[in-house]
Amino acid sequence: MTDSRLIGTRKSDSRRTAKEIAVHRDVSASKKAKLQRFLGKLEHRYTRTRCYSRLGDHAWDTPYTVVAKDAWSAALVVLDPVEGKKIVHVHFEGDCYWITLGFSGIREFFNRVKPKRER
Repeated sequence: MTDSRLIGTRKSDSRRTAKEIAVHRDVSASKKAKLQRFLGKLEHRYTRTRCYSRLGDHAWDTPYTVVAKDAWSAALVVLDPVEGKKIVHVHFEGDCYWITLGFSGIREFFNRVKPKRER
């Protein structure tokens, strides 16, 4: 199974994710500051079977499989090099999506990046 909504490149939305982090009272100010240093830098590029990620000078790719989808979301099984197989739930909102960060309940938002020829 595939989901065409995933295909393409997305970049972390620092403004929207920062608002999400700010409302979490269970996260210390120092942890919030650490998280915010990374906002807006993570990029994902999805093909039909792989996710290519980049954060600064670090790049990696991960195979994934879409195992379920509905009008608002897709469930992916991702092969994480540290954690092994895990399920990632991608929630779509128009041309952006969000995922939760681990067990924190904090959502990270991503916006579609237009291909260079369309910019």
